[in-house]
Amino acid sequence: MENCLQKLFKYLSYRDRNVLEGIGMKVAIVGNGNICNLSHIYAWKSIRGVEIAATCDIVKEKAEKACKIANAKNHYTDMDELLSNDDIDVIDLCVPTYEHARLSIDALEAGKHVICEKPMARRLKEAKKMLKAAEKSGKDLYIAHPRRFDRRWREIKKNISSGRIGLPKYIRRCERSWLPFPSNSWYWDSEKSGGVLLDVGVHCVDLVKWIFESDVKEVFAKGKMIRKEAKENNTYDLVTVFLKLEEETAFIDVSWAFPQAYAPFYSSLDIIGTDGRMEYSDKNTNPMIVIKDKIEFPRYSPLLSTDLNAFRDEMKEFVHCIEKGEEPIVSKEEAYEILKITLAAEESIEKGKVIRC
Repeated sequence: MENCLQKLFKYLSYRDRNVLEGIGMKVAIVGNGNICNLSHIYAWKSIRGVEIAATCDIVKEKAEKACKIANAKNHYTDMDELLSNDDIDVIDLCVPTYEHARLSIDALEAGKHVICEKPMARRLKEAKKMLKAAEKSGKDLYIAHPRRFDRRWREIKKNISSGRIGLPKYIRRCERSWLPFPSNSWYWDSEKSGGVLLDVGVHCVDLVKWIFESDVKEVFAKGKMIRKEAKENNTYDLVTVFLKLEEETAFIDVSWAFPQAYAPFYSSLDIIGTDGRMEYSDKNTNPMIVIKDKIEFPRYSPLLSTDLNAFRDEMKEFVHCIEKGEEPIVSKEEAYEILKITLAAEESIEKGKVIRC
């Protein structure tokens, strides 16, 4: 898979070499698991003028592997040692959710720009500390919401904004997958991950806010524990959320319990406007089906739910914003609001009532 991806990004880099311009910055990627190796490394490598100077992971083998893939000069297992490297300009955090706040704050205080994968943090109070650390340090904090850079989402937004279906009034978004990790993975620990709601639902909340461009007023949610791993860890793997905005409503349905034999990822979108309706399905994430002894879904992207090019465009945006001192498409303040709404849904499940935002 790595060779295939390398060829893909070599092609992208050649095709877009006149527009992919970096500013000579040096990046260190912290957390060298799937999201690092499948998207962030190759996104950075596609931007001319940007150097992946280092990789860092508490597991030495992972740091070494990512370092080799990225052609980086150094790899670390100690974050403090990495932050003492004055040559590093940007820290790109691909770490588990519960580490987002601590490591972001450490990096900001060390004088580094920070790019942190969604969600912003596990808890709202942690996210507030991140905002304060960014303000105090004078460095930039970017929360990566890659769907905003996905060409499919952008086309949907473009059509909505052009008025093709009038004013959008109702959104139904479903995202269903089969979480492939063992029961001892941090994903199954709700205190660390927030379960499917925070991992997947945050994407849906982002979509609702982006399409409606309106404030969420009320949230009501229900959660279920379907799979054995979910029940053993007391973590919701299926959640439904109802959002009431100013004049609009939205329904979100997210699950890690979609049948494994059927598909790794499936999602659908239904938007009703005053003059029409728009439907969309992400089936082109797995555009081919092979049925023989079993059902197979060959993938043209190593990622399940986001176009690989979206990560490249996202990093280009962040590079531009660092250089020009401009706000990104999703500001850190908006990322905070997205987290706030998502965590309000978590509170609604716990208390069994509507939560006012």
